[in-house]
Amino acid sequence: MKKILLLIVVIFSVIFGYSLATSNLLKNNRELPPMPSGQKSAILRLALVSDSHKDNENLKKALRQAGGMGINLVIGLGDYTNVGTLEELRQAKEIFDQSKLDYLLTAGDHDLWDSRDKGKDPLSNFKEVFGLSSQVFEKDNIQFVIVDNSDIYKGISQEDWEILKSIKSIKSTKSTTSSNSQQALDTRDTLNTRGTLIFVFAQKTPFHPDSKHVMGSESAQVADQAKELMTLLEDKKVDGFFSGDLHFFAEYQSPSGLVKMTTVGAVAKERNFQGPRFAILAVFDDYSWEVEDVEIR
Repeated sequence: MKKILLLIVVIFSVIFGYSLATSNLLKNNRELPPMPSGQKSAILRLALVSDSHKDNENLKKALRQAGGMGINLVIGLGDYTNVGTLEELRQAKEIFDQSKLDYLLTAGDHDLWDSRDKGKDPLSNFKEVFGLSSQVFEKDNIQFVIVDNSDIYKGISQEDWEILKSIKSIKSTKSTTSSNSQQALDTRDTLNTRGTLIFVFAQKTPFHPDSKHVMGSESAQVADQAKELMTLLEDKKVDGFFSGDLHFFAEYQSPSGLVKMTTVGAVAKERNFQGPRFAILAVFDDYSWEVEDVEIR
C-alpha cells in the first residue's frame, strides 16, 4: 500500500512540475519583445521577358510563372518571332493577352525582318500588332523608359533620342502613376523631373564586357550611337539598364561603374546555353532594387 501511495505522489509531482514549467515557458515567450524582421517589402515587381523566337509554349509558361510571383507588369525586350511576319506577331500577342497581365513591349531585330524584306517601314508589322515600340511612364516615383534600338542599320530614332535626353538627373517627388499599360502610354511626355530611380529598357545593350554582340556590331553608324547612348546613361545617372538579345543572363557595371546593367536570358529553348528563363525586377520600400534570374519550369 505504501508503495502504491509513493508511486501516486511521484506521478503527481512529475505532472505538476511539467505543467508549471510549460506555463512559465509560455509566459516568458509572451513577454519577449517581437523580433525585428529586417525584411524589406517590395513595392513593385516587374517580369522581364525576351527572345521567345516563336517558342510560344515557353512564353506561355513564363507568363504563367511570373503571374504566380505577384508581378505588376511585364516588359518585353524583343524578338518574339523568328522573322516578324504578321502571323508570328499575332500569335505572340495572343499569348500575352491570354496571360491577363499588363504588358509593354519593345521590338527586336527579328521582329522587323518581314517588313523590311517587303520594302515597308521595318516597324510596320510590329506597330500594326502591338502599337508603340517605345514607352515612357512613371510609377511610385520611379521613371521607366523603354526605347527601341532594334533596327541594326538605323539604331535609335530621333524621337527616342529626344525621350532619352528628356531625362533629368535632379531629385523630385513628382510621380505620375498608372494602374495599367494603357494608361502608361499616355505619360510619354511627363519626364520633366527625376524620380527616385530611373530604369531604361531596350533590346540591345550598348556595352558588354565579354560579348561583341552588342548594339552597333553590324553598323559603324549604330556603333557610334551605342557609345553616345552609354555616355547618356551615365551622364543622366540612370540606375539600371536592361536588355535582351544575348540569350544569356548577366549583371555587370557600365564602363565607369555608374550604371548597373542587366541582360535578360532567353525564353526560347533553341540557342540557349543557360536554358529557358526570364527575370524579375523588384523595387523595395527603401528604393533598393534587385534582379532575379528565373528558370522557366
